[in-house]
Parts: sequence; C-alpha cells; structure tokens
Amino acid sequence: MLADPPALLAHQDPHGAIWDAYLAAVAVALAARLSQSAPPWTRLPNRTLREPCFASPGRHMRALLLVESPAPFRERNLFVSANALSVA
Repeated sequence: MLADPPALLAHQDPHGAIWDAYLAAVAVALAARLSQSAPPWTRLPNRTLREPCFASPGRHMRALLLVESPAPFRERNLFVSANALSVA
C-alpha cells in the first residue's frame, strides 16, 4: 500500500506542499514500524519542505517541537509533537 506514491497536492491546495511532506513522513514512519524499507517516492525533493513548518505557531512551542519531532518529520522540515502518529 505504501509503494505507490500518492498524488502531489502542492498545486491543488495552498497547504499542499505541507501535505506532500507529511504523507512522506508518515509513510517512512509506518514502514519503519513494519520493519520495511521506506518507499522510494518518500525521498523525492518534492516531498520535503524548503522552509520549516511548525505544528504550532507559538514561539515557545518551537523549541519543544524541534526536539520532539520524530526523525521522518524533521528530515522533511516538518516539526510536530512526539505523539503525531499516536492513535489514542
């Protein structure tokens, strides 16, 4: 299910580039949980943001998000909380 790249959203939505990077980060994280290799499309340049994007706009939260953000997200310039992939 992770092998096929999802359609790029960058040109369809104002936040599409963020969603493109987010989908790649989630795919990498899920592949790791399943002890699988990440799909090749997750490494494409259009799946990484040029500028950092923080889940919370507050200045005080940025430091926490820089530290907490899981590696697949940080690698794509996305900074989210440690529990970004939690289901509960």
